Amino acid sequence: MSCFGYRRELSKYEDVDEDELLASLSPEELAELEKELADIDPDANVPIGHRQRDQTDKTPTGTFSREALMKYWENETRRLLENEIGGGKEEPVTEEEEEEEEDNESKPEPVIDSNSLKTNKPTFLKLQRAEPIQLIPPPPPPPPVDLNANGNPTVIDDAFQRVLSNDLQLTELNLNNIDDISQETLVRFAEALRSNTHVRVFSLANTRADDYVALAIAKMLKENSSITSLNIESNYVSGKGVMALVQALPGNSTLTELRFHNQRHMCGGQVGVVSVQIHPLPSV
Repeated sequence: MSCFGYRRELSKYEDVDEDELLASLSPEELAELEKELADIDPDANVPIGHRQRDQTDKTPTGTFSREALMKYWENETRRLLENEIGGGKEEPVTEEEEEEEEDNESKPEPVIDSNSLKTNKPTFLKLQRAEPIQLIPPPPPPPPVDLNANGNPTVIDDAFQRVLSNDLQLTELNLNNIDDISQETLVRFAEALRSNTHVRVFSLANTRADDYVALAIAKMLKENSSITSLNIESNYVSGKGVMALVQALPGNSTLTELRFHNQRHMCGGQVGVVSVQIHPLPSV
């Protein structure tokens, strides 16, 4: 199986004039190019988990006036209190109050945001009920779910024993985003997968895996005959580790997808490759 055909395709771009190509781009295309470059070459000072685009741009909706709403509530509360004290008799409305009500009616109805409104003035309402209120107890809380702090439900020890025993039901091994997993444990998983014949997907994205782990996975790929997808994105694998993985591919006939995007150090710089789709040659 050969996986270096794409390198020959890249040779036709060696003589391209980059300045001329950039000059032909429109402002919109340049802005899109800057976004793509920010993903490919992120800032090393920004943590891996915080490297995403700003998607919070949004035009304001509605016409909200907190001052008008607060003033309206104060007037209504004062009127309710005066009616309670005066036995339900309404006092004549003055000209100033009439003008104020007309102004409030002419203004658009404010949009109420329950998260941003805070007031210390209570509203007293007189309620009349024919039957006593029945208090319904709240439902019991749901049973606790045993999850890691990062939300990954995988239990490391249990998953490792299932890999060792070649569990028939274990077809996907997901170790993504587990912060407290050590490099030695990741290497042990790679070694256990050498003889496993049921795991199809192996994912260890954002686990701080380094070249030590990548070399162990490369050795595993030379012996494993069941894994079809490998995800080692967002880690600390350098060009040495990536090349070891690529060089192991000719000895593997089952892997069809290798993902190693967003590595902290790769090929002497910060370079990210989204994924490599591997198509094995048909057997003769």
